[in-house]
Amino acid sequence: MSRLSRYLLVQFLHDAVALYLVAATLVWLTNMLRLFDLVTAKGQGLFTLAAQAFLTTPSLAREILYICMAIGLARAFSALQNSRELHTIHITNRVTAIWGALFWFSLIGVVTVEFLAHWGEPVSKRSAVEWQAQIAAELVGENLTPGRFTEISDGVVVRIGPRLPDGTITNFFADDTRADTRRTYIADTAVVIKKDGIYQLSLRDGTLQSQPSNDKYSEVAFSRYELEVNSLTEVENPANDIKQRSTVQLLSRGRMVPAVIAVLQQRNAEALRMVGVFLLVASLMMFPNSRRGRRWVPPELLILATCFAERSLSNFAADGNPWGNYVGPGLMIAAALVAFGVRFWPRRAAAPSPVKAAT
Repeated sequence: MSRLSRYLLVQFLHDAVALYLVAATLVWLTNMLRLFDLVTAKGQGLFTLAAQAFLTTPSLAREILYICMAIGLARAFSALQNSRELHTIHITNRVTAIWGALFWFSLIGVVTVEFLAHWGEPVSKRSAVEWQAQIAAELVGENLTPGRFTEISDGVVVRIGPRLPDGTITNFFADDTRADTRRTYIADTAVVIKKDGIYQLSLRDGTLQSQPSNDKYSEVAFSRYELEVNSLTEVENPANDIKQRSTVQLLSRGRMVPAVIAVLQQRNAEALRMVGVFLLVASLMMFPNSRRGRRWVPPELLILATCFAERSLSNFAADGNPWGNYVGPGLMIAAALVAFGVRFWPRRAAAPSPVKAAT
């Protein structure tokens, strides 16, 4: 890499990294506010709140990475344009330095986004869900106040009696009104157990009362009933969710079912999306111009509108067809190639105007 390419790469990364750190911090703070019930309702501390928010950040951070890097690239080109450095580079035929910096900038972006998509995001999702399940088990098994009705999630009310010295819950009662069928669990005793990585409530000597929307009441008595804690706390079960498994884990299973193929295509499309938006920005802004006034539309707004339109189009096209994830990135690359073609298309020099002889 030449010295000029290194200089340009630093300029490209400066605004991109700064903008991405600000955006990721805002996403993290937003997740903290969304998960604040960990402190207020579930008896957890600020460390748990901050860590849970951090684990839920990679999915959104992956989606905004290419936007932040594209805006940083556009700002760097604008700064080079305003300082006339871009003019000097073209006049001295050093355009290859721009292409070299763009290559390394794109490589950094592709490696980062693919790392997040194939490993960082699924692992963080799985860790967050498993931690939430543990918090839910602790809430039911240890943090509930005996003799008090507590709403542990929307539509689920639980009441327990005194705990025995070994941790066994007495007089367990849970009322679930979330679904069309209202379910009420009543048991003399309950014990929180962990089976195959899933927390369960082992209910003994009780009844399960069901009342569907047609008001046909039914009641079933049981001597033992295993109730998953996840079903009461709305925590997803990570065991069967392929989005919570890394690409290596999905490939090691050996079965390429349509759902797995769709997830892999969605993750692979992130690299093409990163390259497409970079080429589009470069095709519009890497060439100098003589305009001194401000643009009617800021380039940041154009990038945001383009990225949102591309993401919406790709999601719509991918509905039922995994290859649809490449529609949006492919259109951006095609638009960039057309713009480069217009720029590099040979133009015939204008004929000199005849000079009239002086009389």
